[in-house]
Amino acid sequence: MLNHDLRRPVIERVKAYRTHLFERWVEAKRHAAQSDDSADHQAVAEAYTRFMRAHLVPNEQAHLELEDEVARLTVENRGLRERLGEAGHA
Repeated sequence: MLNHDLRRPVIERVKAYRTHLFERWVEAKRHAAQSDDSADHQAVAEAYTRFMRAHLVPNEQAHLELEDEVARLTVENRGLRERLGEAGHA
């Protein structure tokens, strides 16, 4: 286990990273508050997700990344099936 003096720089970097993510989230919210563009509001959701995930332990982060990949592949698979169905009817 690292002694306290060696952990301090790591803890400070983690705090700085979380602060950076928080500031990006706040800025995205400010920008989206004056926008009707759904992409701006999606950017807020993504910034919030990154900020909150920065507070998780590594195995929790890995689990959520895997869930995200499963969801992405499910959508991709659905799209491919739909295109195959359309091609079969053509």
